[in-house]
Amino acid sequence: MRFKPMKIDPSSMSNLFNSLWEQYVPPLTARNLWLLIAGAAATQNIVVFYTSQNESMTIFSILIWGGALICMEDIIEHLYPKPNSIAAILASLVLLFILFRTSLVLHSDGILFVLAPLTAFALVLLIEKPLSIFRFRDSLLCMLLFPANALLNRLIPEVPMSLLTAKLAAFWLSILGLDPMVNGREVLLKGGGVTVLGSCNGLDTISQVICISVIFLLAFRLRSLTSRIAILLIAPLIGLVANTFRIALLTIFSANGSGHGYGFWFDFFHKDTGSLIFSGLAVFVFGTIYMRFLEHELGPESLIVESTPDSNPNQDPEHP
Repeated sequence: MRFKPMKIDPSSMSNLFNSLWEQYVPPLTARNLWLLIAGAAATQNIVVFYTSQNESMTIFSILIWGGALICMEDIIEHLYPKPNSIAAILASLVLLFILFRTSLVLHSDGILFVLAPLTAFALVLLIEKPLSIFRFRDSLLCMLLFPANALLNRLIPEVPMSLLTAKLAAFWLSILGLDPMVNGREVLLKGGGVTVLGSCNGLDTISQVICISVIFLLAFRLRSLTSRIAILLIAPLIGLVANTFRIALLTIFSANGSGHGYGFWFDFFHKDTGSLIFSGLAVFVFGTIYMRFLEHELGPESLIVESTPDSNPNQDPEHP
């Protein structure tokens, strides 16, 4: 039995390819080209944070870039890049310099925290004239959280922060009925304990919650000044409490020892991956509190009445 070879019409294959291309690949407009450049620049920056910093800083960079995107969500749909020619050339040179400079970044290189907002500013110059970038103010303010975080880490003294973390962790243990002892940085129980070093004092978690609070305040504004101040005061407290919970838990695992099966859990929550769970819980608690503040300002939905042009509450229903 012979099989005849199937003849494939080249024109039909070409039409199929063109239809799939038009369906899944957006046209190369100025808007789509800018979105491609912006996505590539943000991805490159996040990857550099991942390769040169710890996991907490990688999450921090994702939060800030995501916050900047949220703040310009209403602008993206009506984005028509019309940059000034000189500004566009300058922005392109800045982006090329950033690509070159990030290839030289080391772990302790603080310039990485300056290159991120500089990248955002260059991307904005590719959209608008320099005098018209005010509408991207919230996104640019989000990007300033990069150098603000680096400055915060240098201004807050490490020793008092670690001592406070140790004391609060011992306080939670005492609430559980245990008998902890604090010796400077050390939190001790019968059988073992932990030493709170600079990398464990919770400053990363506090920074992440503060970052979320600023993004929320820019993207979902609170009208009351008192509420804004309260949110900015609550955010670092939530981060501090979440990390002291983690230190208290690590102390319990250390005191029981790996021989009782706690070695895995100590290593897990001591590493970056396990500590991110407590960071996530802190962000969740903060988000819940912020939503309560918003609900308080907006009021119950039942009190929101939509008025129409031909509705009159004093009008007799029988006489329109």
